[in-house]
Amino acid sequence: MTIPRPKVSVCMAAFQGEKFIAAQLASILVQLSEADEVIVVDDCSADRTRDVVRRMADSRVRLLEHAVNQGVTKTFEDALTQATGEVIFLSDQDDLWAADKVQSILDIFQSQRDVVVAASNAALIGQSGQSLGRSYYQLRGQFRSGLLSNLIRCKFLGCTMAFRSELLPKVLPFPRTFQVLHDLWIGSVNSLTGGRTFFLDQNLVLYRRHPDSVTAGKLKTGSRLKNRLHHLGAVGTYWLTSMMGSR
Repeated sequence: MTIPRPKVSVCMAAFQGEKFIAAQLASILVQLSEADEVIVVDDCSADRTRDVVRRMADSRVRLLEHAVNQGVTKTFEDALTQATGEVIFLSDQDDLWAADKVQSILDIFQSQRDVVVAASNAALIGQSGQSLGRSYYQLRGQFRSGLLSNLIRCKFLGCTMAFRSELLPKVLPFPRTFQVLHDLWIGSVNSLTGGRTFFLDQNLVLYRRHPDSVTAGKLKTGSRLKNRLHHLGAVGTYWLTSMMGSR
């Protein structure tokens, strides 16, 4: 018996993305079915990002607009709350997707029913799309999904991640008391709740590095420590709340 293809929701946070967002959307839409959707939340861009998205003129693309800037984590959260698909993909605005990204990830979910989160490697490219010669995890180190290893050094990269919609009610809403990174939070909650993560060591994303990229700069040691403390607090609170709720 043939298993029906699940509906796909692609969630994208956009901000000042006019240079690259059209090419990224084009690389995504060509892989989607007519039943799929792309949810773009624009975080109050001052450039022509929203106009570029509208000019795509594709009914599968839904554009939501923030009246004030709220930051990347809240922007992704708002996109995720609108997702109606069975498989959720996270997307940056300035990358490109490999032609087989969607099908490769869907194949994992179809063949391995216990996998909740799937992630891949990514090829590094420059501002003009030129290869930078290495993959993300060649530079970052081996992918690991465990809580402890990700507290030491985050290995979750949102633009390479997809997950089953059953994880949504576990990760939403994002913590308010603590500042979390959306991808690290999603991966950590999945691990904490016993979900399996599968890593595919193929470059399914062309991960663009350029001066305007939100993640282009390296965080100072103090900022990294602050992020980890916030993440530890959020995970600890989640665990305690879950334990109390199970009694």
